[in-house]
Amino acid sequence: MIAAAAARLAASPRGRAAVLAAAVPAAALVALSPGGLSTAAARAALAAAAVGAVAALLRRRARPAATAPLAVVAREPLGPGAGLAVVHADGRRLLVGFGRDGVSLVQDLGAVPGGGLP
Repeated sequence: MIAAAAARLAASPRGRAAVLAAAVPAAALVALSPGGLSTAAARAALAAAAVGAVAALLRRRARPAATAPLAVVAREPLGPGAGLAVVHADGRRLLVGFGRDGVSLVQDLGAVPGGGLP
């Protein structure tokens, strides 16, 4: 189980650094432990697991936020509860009408300049 976690961590650059950072204190615990080898191995495994957990949390926090696939760029009211909106959706600009009865596509305005959301 620990070997599998270490292998997953070692697959990324941050993970390799975390595994290396965990290996140094683990080796020191094994070498300097006054108890038996099983006690030292248990301490080393706990140290490696703790460092691995911290590395996993840091990697999870470092992920960029996902961009929204849909963005309302502009809205223009045409009356009470109705209007038009320009929407960027999936790399396209869409002119949609909205009202009490729902939303409907008026016209596809083509690709978003620059290919992304505003």
